[in-house]
Amino acid sequence: MTTILLSWRPWLVVLMLVCPLRALAGDVHYNQMDIQRDGRDRLVFSMSLNLTQLLHQVLTPQTPLADFLKVHSELSDKALQAAIDKASTQLGDKSFLLLPTGSKVSIRQWQLPPLVTLREALKAHAFLMEMPSAIPVHVPPMRVQALGHSKSPFSQAQLQVHKALHPLWVIQKQDQFWLTEQIPLAIVNFE
Repeated sequence: MTTILLSWRPWLVVLMLVCPLRALAGDVHYNQMDIQRDGRDRLVFSMSLNLTQLLHQVLTPQTPLADFLKVHSELSDKALQAAIDKASTQLGDKSFLLLPTGSKVSIRQWQLPPLVTLREALKAHAFLMEMPSAIPVHVPPMRVQALGHSKSPFSQAQLQVHKALHPLWVIQKQDQFWLTEQIPLAIVNFE
Protein backbone atom coordinates (compact mmCIF):
# COMPACT_ATOMS: atom_id res chain seq x y z
CA MET A 1 0.00 0.00 0.00
CA THR A 2 1.76 3.13 -1.24
CA THR A 3 -0.95 5.72 -0.74
CA ILE A 4 -0.71 8.02 2.26
CA LEU A 5 -3.83 9.19 3.99
CA LEU A 6 -4.54 12.88 3.33
CA SER A 7 -4.62 13.62 7.06
CA TRP A 8 -0.99 12.42 7.40
CA ARG A 9 0.48 14.49 4.56
CA PRO A 10 0.90 17.77 6.52
CA TRP A 11 2.73 15.90 9.29
CA LEU A 12 5.00 14.16 6.82
CA VAL A 13 5.95 17.50 5.28
CA VAL A 14 6.76 18.89 8.74
CA LEU A 15 8.83 15.81 9.63
CA MET A 16 10.73 15.95 6.36
CA LEU A 17 11.55 19.62 6.88
CA VAL A 18 12.34 19.54 10.59
CA CYS A 19 14.15 16.22 11.07
CA PRO A 20 17.16 16.99 8.86
CA LEU A 21 17.68 20.29 10.73
CA ARG A 22 17.43 18.53 14.08
CA ALA A 23 19.95 15.96 12.92
CA LEU A 24 22.45 18.68 11.99
CA ALA A 25 21.92 20.63 15.20
CA GLY A 26 22.29 17.62 17.44
CA ASP A 27 24.85 15.74 15.37
CA VAL A 28 26.82 13.93 18.04
CA HIS A 29 29.57 11.43 17.46
CA TYR A 30 29.41 8.58 19.93
CA ASN A 31 32.60 6.78 20.86
CA GLN A 32 33.17 3.77 18.61
CA MET A 33 35.41 0.72 18.84
CA ASP A 34 36.25 -1.77 16.11
CA ILE A 35 37.86 -5.02 17.32
CA GLN A 36 40.09 -6.93 14.90
CA ARG A 37 41.75 -10.24 15.66
CA ASP A 38 45.47 -10.41 14.88
CA GLY A 39 46.38 -14.08 15.27
CA ARG A 40 44.91 -16.44 17.88
CA ASP A 41 45.98 -14.45 20.94
CA ARG A 42 46.15 -10.77 19.96
CA LEU A 43 43.46 -8.13 19.37
CA VAL A 44 43.67 -4.64 17.89
CA PHE A 45 41.14 -2.09 19.17
CA SER A 46 40.68 0.78 16.70
CA MET A 47 38.62 3.61 18.12
CA SER A 48 37.06 6.87 17.07
CA LEU A 49 36.67 8.92 20.26
CA ASN A 50 35.53 12.26 21.56
CA LEU A 51 39.01 12.53 23.02
CA THR A 52 38.87 15.92 24.72
CA GLN A 53 35.76 14.93 26.67
CA LEU A 54 37.21 11.48 27.38
CA LEU A 55 40.42 12.95 28.81
CA HIS A 56 38.34 15.27 30.97
CA GLN A 57 36.27 12.38 32.33
CA VAL A 58 39.35 10.25 33.03
CA LEU A 59 41.64 12.90 34.52
CA THR A 60 39.45 15.42 36.35
CA PRO A 61 35.74 14.64 36.09
CA GLN A 62 34.94 16.92 39.05
CA THR A 63 36.39 19.97 37.23
CA PRO A 64 34.12 21.88 34.82
CA LEU A 65 34.94 20.97 31.21
CA ALA A 66 35.79 24.58 30.25
CA ASP A 67 38.34 24.82 33.09
CA PHE A 68 39.86 21.45 32.17
CA LEU A 69 40.26 22.50 28.53
CA LYS A 70 41.86 25.84 29.41
CA VAL A 71 44.30 24.40 31.97
CA HIS A 72 45.35 21.38 29.92
CA SER A 73 45.74 23.30 26.64
CA GLU A 74 48.22 25.61 28.40
CA LEU A 75 50.33 22.90 30.08
CA SER A 76 53.95 22.47 29.10
CA ASP A 77 54.66 19.62 26.69
CA LYS A 78 56.14 17.56 29.52
CA ALA A 79 53.14 18.13 31.84
CA LEU A 80 50.61 17.45 29.08
CA GLN A 81 52.42 14.25 28.10
CA ALA A 82 52.38 13.16 31.76
CA ALA A 83 48.61 13.79 31.91
CA ILE A 84 48.05 11.81 28.70
CA ASP A 85 50.22 8.95 29.99
CA LYS A 86 48.19 8.94 33.22
CA ALA A 87 44.93 8.83 31.24
CA SER A 88 46.23 5.98 29.06
CA THR A 89 47.18 4.00 32.16
CA GLN A 90 43.77 4.55 33.75
CA LEU A 91 41.99 3.57 30.54
CA GLY A 92 44.10 0.40 30.36
CA ASP A 93 43.48 -0.47 34.00
CA LYS A 94 39.70 -0.35 33.57
CA SER A 95 39.41 -1.75 30.03
CA PHE A 96 39.88 -5.47 29.62
CA LEU A 97 38.68 -8.82 28.37
CA LEU A 98 37.81 -11.53 30.87
CA LEU A 99 38.48 -14.97 29.39
CA PRO A 100 36.42 -18.11 30.24
CA THR A 101 39.48 -19.37 32.17
CA GLY A 102 39.15 -16.37 34.51
CA SER A 103 42.29 -14.67 33.29
CA LYS A 104 42.16 -10.98 32.44
CA VAL A 105 43.55 -9.51 29.22
CA SER A 106 44.13 -5.80 29.68
CA ILE A 107 43.66 -3.43 26.79
CA ARG A 108 47.04 -1.66 26.77
CA GLN A 109 49.42 0.30 24.62
CA TRP A 110 46.96 3.10 23.97
CA GLN A 111 48.22 5.02 20.95
CA LEU A 112 46.76 8.52 21.08
CA PRO A 113 47.31 11.23 18.47
CA PRO A 114 50.52 13.28 18.69
CA LEU A 115 50.86 15.83 21.48
CA VAL A 116 50.56 18.79 19.09
CA THR A 117 47.29 17.41 17.69
CA LEU A 118 45.86 16.85 21.17
CA ARG A 119 46.83 20.36 22.30
CA GLU A 120 45.15 21.86 19.21
CA ALA A 121 42.00 19.82 19.88
CA LEU A 122 41.91 21.05 23.50
CA LYS A 123 42.30 24.68 22.33
CA ALA A 124 39.66 24.29 19.61
CA HIS A 125 37.19 22.74 22.03
CA ALA A 126 37.82 25.54 24.56
CA PHE A 127 37.33 28.15 21.83
CA LEU A 128 34.08 26.58 20.64
CA MET A 129 32.72 26.48 24.20
CA GLU A 130 33.27 30.23 24.56
CA MET A 131 31.19 31.02 21.47
CA PRO A 132 27.56 31.95 22.09
CA SER A 133 25.44 29.33 20.42
CA ALA A 134 22.29 27.33 20.96
CA ILE A 135 23.86 24.44 19.05
CA PRO A 136 25.84 21.98 21.20
CA VAL A 137 29.61 22.08 20.73
CA HIS A 138 30.94 19.29 18.54
CA VAL A 139 34.64 18.55 18.22
CA PRO A 140 35.57 16.01 15.54
CA PRO A 141 36.44 12.54 16.86
CA MET A 142 40.04 11.39 16.98
CA ARG A 143 41.54 8.01 16.10
CA VAL A 144 43.04 5.94 18.91
CA GLN A 145 44.39 2.41 18.90
CA ALA A 146 45.09 -0.07 21.69
CA LEU A 147 46.14 -3.70 21.92
CA GLY A 148 45.15 -6.77 23.89
CA HIS A 149 47.41 -9.80 24.14
CA SER A 150 46.65 -13.14 25.80
CA LYS A 151 49.15 -15.80 26.84
CA SER A 152 46.87 -18.44 25.32
CA PRO A 153 44.42 -18.57 22.38
CA PHE A 154 40.76 -17.77 23.07
CA SER A 155 37.51 -17.79 21.13
CA GLN A 156 35.23 -15.93 23.52
CA ALA A 157 35.65 -13.21 26.14
CA GLN A 158 33.72 -10.73 28.23
CA LEU A 159 34.51 -7.13 27.23
CA GLN A 160 34.45 -4.30 29.75
CA VAL A 161 35.78 -0.75 29.24
CA HIS A 162 36.47 2.33 31.36
CA LYS A 163 33.19 4.12 32.13
CA ALA A 164 34.48 7.33 30.53
CA LEU A 165 34.20 5.56 27.15
CA HIS A 166 30.43 5.06 27.61
CA PRO A 167 28.35 5.09 25.55
CA LEU A 168 30.56 3.02 23.25
CA TRP A 169 29.41 1.46 19.99
CA VAL A 170 31.40 -1.76 19.50
CA ILE A 171 31.86 -3.58 16.21
CA GLN A 172 33.45 -7.01 16.01
CA LYS A 173 32.96 -8.72 12.65
CA GLN A 174 29.19 -9.13 12.34
CA ASP A 175 28.43 -8.28 15.98
CA GLN A 176 27.49 -4.73 16.87
CA PHE A 177 26.44 -3.60 20.32
CA TRP A 178 26.49 -0.78 22.85
CA LEU A 179 28.38 -0.64 26.11
CA THR A 180 26.76 1.86 28.49
CA GLU A 181 26.50 2.55 32.19
CA GLN A 182 23.43 0.31 32.25
CA ILE A 183 25.08 -2.40 30.11
CA PRO A 184 28.78 -2.13 31.05
CA LEU A 185 29.93 -5.50 29.64
CA ALA A 186 29.23 -7.90 26.82
CA ILE A 187 30.27 -11.37 25.69
CA VAL A 188 32.20 -11.27 22.40
CA ASN A 189 32.74 -14.30 20.16
CA PHE A 190 35.95 -14.24 18.13
CA GLU A 191 35.34 -17.30 15.96
